[in-house]
Amino acid sequence: MKKSVLVIDDEKDLCDLISRVLVKEGFNVICAFNLADAAEKLSAQPDIVIFDNNLPDGTGLEFIQMHPIVFTQTFVIMITADSNEDLQNDAAYAGIRAFLTKPFSFARMRKILQTA
Repeated sequence: MKKSVLVIDDEKDLCDLISRVLVKEGFNVICAFNLADAAEKLSAQPDIVIFDNNLPDGTGLEFIQMHPIVFTQTFVIMITADSNEDLQNDAAYAGIRAFLTKPFSFARMRKILQTA
């Protein structure tokens, strides 16, 4: 059975690009462009969530922290242009398994997803 991925990013072009790459890798992909949209799409119970931290209606990290029951069983990857150590520590504490700094390589993303 294919694993499902929820991609949360307000940059629609990046979301579409990630989606195309992941579909070619055999994943089912759902995109959300803000946190409100993502909250609705959590009912699909994705196996993996890939999210941008800085979104128009809040941060992805806060979103993860507001839904701890959902995300304790989900492989979560944060994508952000902000690579400071405090954010990485907060992400790890929240259970986020991987941290990708923009710009990132799809080869690195694929390698991370092999462990999901």
